[in-house]
Amino acid sequence: MGKKRLVYIDYLKITAMLGVVMSHSLVEALNKDKLSATWQISNVILGFISPAVGVFFLVSGALLLSSPHTRDLKYLFKHRLVKVGVPFLFWSAISIAVLMQIDHQFSWGGWAHRMLLMYHQFPIMPYWFLYPLIGFYLLSPMMKAFVDKADNKTIDYIIVLWFVTNILLPFIAKAVPNAYADYFSYVPSSNLILLGQSFGYFLIGYRLANAEIKPKTLWVNVTSAILLVLITIVLNLEDAIFNMNIKVISFDSITGLLAAIEIFLAMKKWAHRHPGTRVWRRYMATLSGLTYGVYLIHGMVIQILLEIYKVNNFFIVFLVTTVVALLVAFIISLIPKVRYYVLGIQ
Repeated sequence: MGKKRLVYIDYLKITAMLGVVMSHSLVEALNKDKLSATWQISNVILGFISPAVGVFFLVSGALLLSSPHTRDLKYLFKHRLVKVGVPFLFWSAISIAVLMQIDHQFSWGGWAHRMLLMYHQFPIMPYWFLYPLIGFYLLSPMMKAFVDKADNKTIDYIIVLWFVTNILLPFIAKAVPNAYADYFSYVPSSNLILLGQSFGYFLIGYRLANAEIKPKTLWVNVTSAILLVLITIVLNLEDAIFNMNIKVISFDSITGLLAAIEIFLAMKKWAHRHPGTRVWRRYMATLSGLTYGVYLIHGMVIQILLEIYKVNNFFIVFLVTTVVALLVAFIISLIPKVRYYVLGIQ
């Protein structure tokens, strides 16, 4: 990636952040009154934001696997893991305490117990994505050594292998009648799944970031992304009606993966054609730098709005959560040293 800041990466990080916050704001609306008018609206919005986590993983792979520091184990443990892990622990501690207090179940012993369970239990559900991300950080020196030495053909082979074993076959196993599902299942103790369904995203992100830019094909990516989103919306509606149990609203679905790829490419090509002014790029860089903080803060804010203030409108939940999380993250970002350990901002 070099030292030059890439504005499309900032755009993608901001887009993914907004999508994740909205998806968690929609949970209540999607879990009740299925097929109601509110559910239908929520389903349409969810279809458009469903690639958000996939975009986040693509960006993570693009950044880490293109950085010359990634093979440096000292840099990994002194900087990268500290930058991600310490804020994660800090906000996990606060989130657990706040949610326990909301449930009127807070005790220091219970809080310590929940913290000690973090190795195999999410502190709060919105933090699930940090587990494959930290796993990717730990394995990134190996992956960096691989991509530096391998040609694109070899990298693409690994991506195809991952796609077949992690995305395609599990999808088929869910889509076909139960009588045939076993033919597409895997042996848990000896499968080819590494870091779950997120592993391939990191490699794909690297390939997309280093691919040649072809601005004239922007319309292809935009059209493809829209079609994939529409397919996702329709399939999720049919799943709700007929209980088909086909996973489409997820980063490990075929449509979710393909839509994330198309959005990545579209944003890269659009930013190439419309780089923006220097002031605009600076604002986008600042906002992009706050995204990790928003990821860490937003889950707690949503629960406060739902449980204490009884806010039922998902759009208000999304708007207030985004503003509050950004404001808190921005204020902390102004404090030297503290921002590094609380938000991962240097």
